[in-house]
Amino acid sequence: MDATAPRSGTRSRLWPLVLTAGVLAVVVLGGYPLGDALSRPAGPPVDVAGVVRVRPLTGWETAGRFDELPGARLTRGSGNLDVVALPFQGTADDLAREYVSQVLEPHADRLSVSSSVEPVTVGAGLPGARVAYVGTFGKSQSPIEGEVTAVVSPSGAGVVFDAWSPQGLLRYVVDDMRTMIDRAEVAG
Repeated sequence: MDATAPRSGTRSRLWPLVLTAGVLAVVVLGGYPLGDALSRPAGPPVDVAGVVRVRPLTGWETAGRFDELPGARLTRGSGNLDVVALPFQGTADDLAREYVSQVLEPHADRLSVSSSVEPVTVGAGLPGARVAYVGTFGKSQSPIEGEVTAVVSPSGAGVVFDAWSPQGLLRYVVDDMRTMIDRAEVAG
């Protein structure tokens, strides 16, 4: 046997290592451009009462408008983002609590709302408040989990973002919802 000839055993052990490293590089590094592409606005902005404009991300679409309050619903799979605009005098905390008591509680068979309010910033620096909830609503007795994010502009325009989905599934869409909320344009 020639001592200078490469051994086939060494070559056959290197290929799986090289292939695995290549796949890992594509998955890890390729995820960033894919994630960036999916978190870009894709479609016309949704305007609610001339007060707030939300740009749906890739895969999100307008599912309808509301009759009772000026608002719209964006949806993707099991995720839903309700956007409501109304005149409001008070703080974002007050608006979040009023939305819970006036909109969620009357339609809920059971409702549990977090006692803590998370301060958030929406759009171009508008302060807001976020509370989480879990409840059952209407004919469907499957629990729903969600987050209510409220902001009030200096001119008295109140905006509520109600991000919700079946319990256990919110975590898969909440990042998209928060991105759309963070990028929303609220009239001053």
